[in-house]
Amino acid sequence: MTDSPLEQINLLDTDYADILANSSHPAFEMQLVRFGIDAAEARTATNFIALMRQKPDTPEQWAALTEAWEAGCGFDPELEHLQLLVQLLWHNQTKER
Repeated sequence: MTDSPLEQINLLDTDYADILANSSHPAFEMQLVRFGIDAAEARTATNFIALMRQKPDTPEQWAALTEAWEAGCGFDPELEHLQLLVQLLWHNQTKER
């Protein structure tokens, strides 16, 4: 066999394994890396997007979201930002998940 089944994306095996084991959405994170995004930035973006998928239910989940927001956007969200998120993203979500 002359063609390698693995795509060359300039990651060490340990970095690849870390994505598979620790990413909140490994396929998306790998896609970002393939597009040339730095692995650390890809992890930050993936974490932020994964946390945005569902409205947090607990203070701990809100804290995780605000930390991810700060890491991804470079500033803390204001109350107005969070209210807009609730209205735009999560207004129609039900408690049944």
